[in-house]
Amino acid sequence: MTGPGNQPEAPVTITSGLQDWQILQQDKEGMARITIRGTWWTVERRENPQVRVRICREGGFSAITRSHDWTVADTVVDSSVQGDEAGKRGMWHLSVTIPRGGPYRLETTVADADDPVEWRRAGQVVHFFCVGDIWLIAGQSNAAGCGRNPIDDPSEIGVHQFSQRGEWELAAHGRLHHPWLAFAKILKKELSCPIGLIPTAVGGTPLSRWDPGQNGDLFDNMANQVRTAGGLVRGVLWYQGESDAGSGHHPQYKTRFTRFVNGIRELTGNAGLPVITVQLNRLHSGKNGAGWEAIREIQRQISHELEQVFLISAFESVLCDGIHNSSSGNLLIAQRAADTALGGIYGRDIPYLHPECACIKRVDQTTIDLHFENIVTRLDYEYALENAFPFAVSDEEGGVPVAAYELPDHKTFRIELARPLKGRITVTGPPGSCPPHVMPKDINGYRGMLGFTMIA
Repeated sequence: MTGPGNQPEAPVTITSGLQDWQILQQDKEGMARITIRGTWWTVERRENPQVRVRICREGGFSAITRSHDWTVADTVVDSSVQGDEAGKRGMWHLSVTIPRGGPYRLETTVADADDPVEWRRAGQVVHFFCVGDIWLIAGQSNAAGCGRNPIDDPSEIGVHQFSQRGEWELAAHGRLHHPWLAFAKILKKELSCPIGLIPTAVGGTPLSRWDPGQNGDLFDNMANQVRTAGGLVRGVLWYQGESDAGSGHHPQYKTRFTRFVNGIRELTGNAGLPVITVQLNRLHSGKNGAGWEAIREIQRQISHELEQVFLISAFESVLCDGIHNSSSGNLLIAQRAADTALGGIYGRDIPYLHPECACIKRVDQTTIDLHFENIVTRLDYEYALENAFPFAVSDEEGGVPVAAYELPDHKTFRIELARPLKGRITVTGPPGSCPPHVMPKDINGYRGMLGFTMIA
């Protein structure tokens, strides 16, 4: 059915500004300010037509506040329509401020200004929209999610996502599992705040395709998704680097990633937009070991050199194949990313930083100390040397065998070497593309150390 002049059936339509399942990004005051636009039509010509809008909680039938109860929109008659249809249709718009929360329902009506509420004709309704925080997801396959093992991680109203079709929907896993639904559910629970996700990650992609300085096509696609979803986000979730571990790519990683961060901050108009990154886990192969070590160290450096860029460790995450995190591993990453967001971005007084080697000191010719920071309780490590030691030491003569180790205090890892050191030394922890699963960790929270390569 259509209305006058082949108008849609609904007497009031919404053409822009809001859609079902949408998450609107809140501002610092916990509010979202939007302008909604649409069209209207009536069966009979009205002296003073008015479109009115009401915002309720989904499932309720009272406005969320008095100011949201049948607010009068700016209603304009389409003067281009002549003849019998003149004065029966037009356009409308309304700027409205909505508080954090939801899910909400927006209702519309159209009638003459003097018509009672019960005689107004009902128009289009928008369901399950919320005001909260939106997180952008970018990177390659481990950001998109490739978990295959069965796990319980259901959808939840109040956690929604913006699809590549340009539509908001309930966030849900597809054929494979990713970390970010669980991440969003943790934030929603802890903050009492709806969370939106904008997934843009693409498997197997190098950083160059995300680099606006190289006209990266995936950066452009991501930017278009952000703009279409409203243009504002609370933060970025980034997991990438596997495709750049080759010798021809990792030397440019820091420059390219810096341009990526600056580009997304310019796009959103937020110079301090937070970015949570995941350090490379492992590859069940002997290939590109040095490249993987290099990427991990660059990622560590970036987290210190760029403001509001955070780094989490994923070495304890089990893989489901040769390179991809399993579903259970994704839940570990989700919890660590959520802790980082809560502690580093939302200001919660919780431990979230990972143990990190701050410096290397020579005790004598055959002994070195690795001094760690970000230790809440004590550094913990219990494992046999012959079962994959988490550190590799080399000097001017090559690799130096490790004879023994001890933890003399709560934040120091002491390594005894099998021969005297010659010249400058390099310590990598953990070594190679497929390091051991057992790492030194803070006994508080069992946060594993960050990978590093340092020279002393």
